[in-house]
Amino acid sequence: MTCKEFNNQLALLQQPGEVPREMEVHMSNCVSCMEAFEKTKLLFDFVAEEKAKKISPFVTTRIMAQIESAEKPGKVMVRPVLASVFSLVVLLMGFFSASLFTSSEPSSLADTSEVIATDYFFSDNPGSQLEDIWLNTYSYE
Repeated sequence: MTCKEFNNQLALLQQPGEVPREMEVHMSNCVSCMEAFEKTKLLFDFVAEEKAKKISPFVTTRIMAQIESAEKPGKVMVRPVLASVFSLVVLLMGFFSASLFTSSEPSSLADTSEVIATDYFFSDNPGSQLEDIWLNTYSYE
């Protein structure tokens, strides 16, 4: 048996105690294959120990609780929707209350320009009072 055949047979082993006679003969002559078999044997022992360990039921309960809480995003989505609806309602109430408290007569730039021009042309001294008219018109509104 060659080392390559030995490694192929070693990979197919189900239990380290079930070693065919050919493999035992090859291991007695080849040091590297003997080390590979020992490492495989340690691997099987480690896997057997890990299978023997029992997990605490509390760990399983905590993991399942976290999975269930992650699966329930429905309640979390309600808050952003309600916040946007309430902000829209407040915005609309602001617009309606502003329209209630403002005067019904529209004020425009043309009205103020007309007042300034009228005061300017019908004053006694139009050149010197222009700045006073602008200051007084805007400060008394």
